Amino acid sequence: MHTSWDAEEVAATAFFELWRRRDKVRIVDGSVLPWLLATTSFAAKNSLRSRRRYQRLLHRIPHDEDVADHADEVARAMDSLKISESVREALRQLNPREASVVILCIIHELPLAEAAVVLGVPEGTVKSRLSRVKARLRGELHEYAPRPEEANA
Repeated sequence: MHTSWDAEEVAATAFFELWRRRDKVRIVDGSVLPWLLATTSFAAKNSLRSRRRYQRLLHRIPHDEDVADHADEVARAMDSLKISESVREALRQLNPREASVVILCIIHELPLAEAAVVLGVPEGTVKSRLSRVKARLRGELHEYAPRPEEANA
């Protein structure tokens, strides 16, 4: 695994499979641990294979210039930040398209037009995704909203 987020994704996949297949899970000596370990191993291998396939695809795409992938840098930065668990959980709930827009437009402060080029979608799509994500996060993280006296400062 490259980051703690990757490890969390694999663990979440294993526990989801445990829940989804709870009627068919093989229990050994009263424990699901052997099944869970095997499933986690398969999920990790699938994740690595998926990452390699994705990297091969990226290398086949013609580029005018090399653009660094900032995903690992963002993951390391997020891991090192001391943010509250509610913020972290709200960010984990984002689907990959929403997360990409947040990373590019909010964390890296790319203009909408540049984010659209990176994502390969129209600028309006980036704008609408960003608007929806901000509205959802605003609702989920209302405790972090500025107080009226802070907003007018």
